[in-house]
Amino acid sequence: MRVVSMVPSWTETLIECGVNVVGRTRYCIHPANKVASLPVVGGTKDVQWSKVAALAPDMVIFDKEENTLEMAQTCPSPYFATEVKSVHDMPQALELLSQQLGSDALLELSARYRAVLAEKKACAPAVLPLLPGDTASSASVLNDQRKWLYLIWRKPFMSVGRDTFIYSVFEHLGFADKVLTFDERYPALEEEWIREQNPVLLCSSEPYPFAGKLAQTSAELELDAVLIDGEPMCWYGVRSLRYLESM
Repeated sequence: MRVVSMVPSWTETLIECGVNVVGRTRYCIHPANKVASLPVVGGTKDVQWSKVAALAPDMVIFDKEENTLEMAQTCPSPYFATEVKSVHDMPQALELLSQQLGSDALLELSARYRAVLAEKKACAPAVLPLLPGDTASSASVLNDQRKWLYLIWRKPFMSVGRDTFIYSVFEHLGFADKVLTFDERYPALEEEWIREQNPVLLCSSEPYPFAGKLAQTSAELELDAVLIDGEPMCWYGVRSLRYLESM
């Protein structure tokens, strides 16, 4: 089958599983050596259907959070939309994709995910995918009594709620009580409120590129900050699976 993937996590996963991906979004950057030659048909929130049509896909892959409802409603090709909000959604999502695309490799990934989720975790903070930062923030600050605040955006500062894939990763690793969480999925937070909570800031490398703003963010909020690799925390296909399997 010829597949156009509008979901970065799925693009990487489908290619790794041998699916014939013929088109992608500009944000589908993994695996770099294989996506470089694939035509770009738009972004995760926009698409040029003329470019998709030129690729003659048998299936277009969406995700209900990653893409817009309008994209699915206007899609001129057969499509399938996943809905992934938690690590616990992954086995079924992979099974459904396997059925749609006739891929045994996706079914094998589903079994691997089930095996990972069957293991109860109680990890140390050192397992977090930390990246080198540009402040004097050591991983040791993660071991004190302060809560963690995971930041995905700056100006306004935004975090993640309980009903997100990122939080489910923290929960699986045994950090549910360590991370500040919210009822809203992606809340915008006041700077004064953040300072009052006095957390350690976990500044994600994406979607906001905190890698170049870590020192500034730490200074603005007057809080310790560490840089964390956002990809294994939110790329919910094979990338997140490999991270969880390494624990």
